[in-house]
Formats: sequence, structure tokens, C-alpha cells
Amino acid sequence: MSAATPSPNAPRTRDRIVAASLILFNERGIGRVTTAEIAAASAMREGNLHYHFPRKSLLVEAVFATFAAEAEAVAGHLPADPEEADALLSYQRAWFDLVWRYRCVYRDGIAMVEIAPSLRGEVRALRHRTQALARRVFETAAEAGRLRIDPATLSRLLDNAWIVSSHWMNFRLQGKADLDAADLEWGFEQVRALFLPYLTPTTTT
Repeated sequence: MSAATPSPNAPRTRDRIVAASLILFNERGIGRVTTAEIAAASAMREGNLHYHFPRKSLLVEAVFATFAAEAEAVAGHLPADPEEADALLSYQRAWFDLVWRYRCVYRDGIAMVEIAPSLRGEVRALRHRTQALARRVFETAAEAGRLRIDPATLSRLLDNAWIVSSHWMNFRLQGKADLDAADLEWGFEQVRALFLPYLTPTTTT
């Protein structure tokens, strides 16, 4: 293979830019990162970056689109065996790990929609889609006898879980410069605690 031939495993330029943007957005905040910094992190000139993303808002939209696709995949992923004691815990952990990988979406939500106003409706629509998918997962767990909850309470529980998972970062950032692994575990336990009263004894061991 010649030096001019890209590796078949090399990420596309656009994907590389989006990945670099996500890293910087997570580290420094969506509103603070410049396109020049993203270009440098992507190993290209800023002019080349603008060829793929003429405006920063388009970059923000691309990062959110990547998050949305992963969010729907994770939210709709039924545990292989809903009767397994740790099935719901694994499901919740997968969702929370996703939240952490895309923490800029949650932590910087206001800045995100200010930079890319078109995302206002997308954020609401994604919430409804993922909640519907998650509801089916927990309904399946109830049918398998691993969760005791009525439909109305389940709706409130999912709303509360969304609120906590969306805002725990800002709560923990009070008086701190950044979040770390301990904060991640704290946040996960807050969300998990919402479900504990409804889990059957075999799921709490």
C-alpha cells in the first residue's frame, strides 16, 4: 500500500472531526471550544475544517446526531435475558456510560441549543423516543417478574430518571472545576436508587 493510499480502517475525515470535537467539548465545554482548536485536534488547517463544517453549529449538530443514534440503540437494547438478576443493572449502566461519553450534551445543554437552535426540537423528540424505548425494556422486566410497578408509576419513574440523569452533572459541578470518576459513580447511584424500590428481591443482590 502506498503512502498516499489511506488505510481501509482509517476513519473518514468527517468522522475524525466529529470525534475530535466531542473530546474537546467534553473537556472544555461546547461554548468554549473554537473551530481553530478543533482543526488542530483533527490535524488539519482550519480552512479544511470549514470545507466539511462551514459553521460551528453544524459541528454541534453532527455531535448531537451521533449521540442520538447511540442513545436510541442503547435505550432500545433489550437485555438478552430479562430474568437475569443483573439485567436491569447492566441496562442502566450502559445508558449511564453513554451519558458520560456525551456529557457535554447534558452539561452544556443551554450552550448547545444557543449555538445550534435547530436542536431544540430534536432534543425533545429524542427524549420521547428514548423514553418510549426504555419503557418497553422495563415493561419486559415487569412481565418477567423482575420489576413491580404499575404503568402510571413507571411513566413518572422514567421522567424522574431522565431529569436526574440530565442534571446531576451541573449539581456536582457546584464548587468544582471538573467531574471525575467518583462523580460518575455518584451520578449512577442516584439514578439507580430511583429504581430500587420497584425491583424484586432477586434483582437487588
